[in-house]
Amino acid sequence: MPKTSDIRSKCRENLGMYILWLAVSALLVTLDQISKLLIVKYLPEGRTVRVIPYLFDFVYVENRGAAWGMFADRRWVFIVISSVAIVVMALLLLYTAKGKKLFVIPLVLVFAGGIGNMIDRVSKGYVVDFIQFDFFKSFPVFNVADSYVTVGGIMIFVYLLFIDRSFLSGKKKEENERTENGGGDA
Repeated sequence: MPKTSDIRSKCRENLGMYILWLAVSALLVTLDQISKLLIVKYLPEGRTVRVIPYLFDFVYVENRGAAWGMFADRRWVFIVISSVAIVVMALLLLYTAKGKKLFVIPLVLVFAGGIGNMIDRVSKGYVVDFIQFDFFKSFPVFNVADSYVTVGGIMIFVYLLFIDRSFLSGKKKEENERTENGGGDA
């Protein structure tokens, strides 16, 4: 585990890139919110518009739960869980903003997606979903923010599993470095 002073120093060093990544996140959240605004304004609830036949449709759904409407009307549970996740993503982003772009980009996606859906939950009490796979009707209707979270989550999983295994095993990495540099705690 890095020392607190090392963490602070790294965060100060990353601040410029962190602000840039926050701006990218804001742009992604804006795109999500605009897409939802357009759906609410131009597509009546429950009506379906075929976008690409046999591929996907737009259908306006007010989702008061998670995927498939699970845990409906548990708004505050989702707000608390999302808030914690957003704070964790923001801190991870601050700590890694300058390096590991293959890790930072998916963090930004998950961060922006979480904020996009949080805005809906807080302001409306539900999340606006509107993308439906035409070929897979039992798949839940989703939105742009959900896409960010899903793609970002998969990218983080792939990164941690196949690209940088040392990220999760920081302690082993530190022990190996100590051993290579003359060993021990003497």
